[in-house]
Amino acid sequence: MLVEYMHRLIALIASILIPFNAIHMWWMHRKNRLTSRLALLSMLFLALQVALGALIVVFVLPGAFTTIDVANSFLLLIVLSAMTAVGWREHRQKTKQPSAEKLQTDADRAKRFRLPVFFALGTIFLQSLVGGYFRHSGNSQALFGQHSYLLSHHQRQVPSEFEALFWLVVHISVTAAVFASVVWLLTVAMRFGQYRAGAFGLLWLVIYQIILGFVTLQTKLSVISDTLHFAGANAMVGVAGYLVAQVLLDLSAVRIEAREKTRRKMVPAHS
Repeated sequence: MLVEYMHRLIALIASILIPFNAIHMWWMHRKNRLTSRLALLSMLFLALQVALGALIVVFVLPGAFTTIDVANSFLLLIVLSAMTAVGWREHRQKTKQPSAEKLQTDADRAKRFRLPVFFALGTIFLQSLVGGYFRHSGNSQALFGQHSYLLSHHQRQVPSEFEALFWLVVHISVTAAVFASVVWLLTVAMRFGQYRAGAFGLLWLVIYQIILGFVTLQTKLSVISDTLHFAGANAMVGVAGYLVAQVLLDLSAVRIEAREKTRRKMVPAHS
């Protein structure tokens, strides 16, 4: 019960902070279509997240339906990561004031990263969906003869052992694809000296996820290991989304400029 109340409290805080952040970003960058669209998207995904959560709880929908909820939350996270990249770019441009030539040079270098960074985000997003389905469809618990999650959704039919093993193999296979995509991205980053921090971060997160995956299976889906495993998936999606936004911003050679605060002119009083 305490966990459920904590979940609702954090969701409430997020429901307040995300609109506040969106309104602030829109107000400060009203002339920037990219920022305005990201702010709007964050509001739309948040509204959809609330609606999906309400539908699942009120109508006690099948556990697998929660995968849609998970997918939407990851899309929201990607949008928020992109907004963070926009804000960080604005900060850097204010402090360093890069020339048009520097922006164009960064754009030329970023062209090499389009395919690897999108492939990395795609595989990571797919892995998160597969992992979410594996967990919420009851297949992960079926490996150990458990079905408490499905019972909480009023489902009596438990997945077969064959189905559970199939989705486990799919989960592991997509993990291999994620690892390969991150290694590819890191290789390109090391070769051209760009986005290395993000690429290294993804590599460490992949290793972390692989270790936590084995720990979760060994502990038969203990709450702590399962939660940490899901947290790692969120971190990977967030970092990958941030990297994609960085590459796209560099490719566009765009300048992010916030709306200057207007100051009232002091008019001397007449005697």
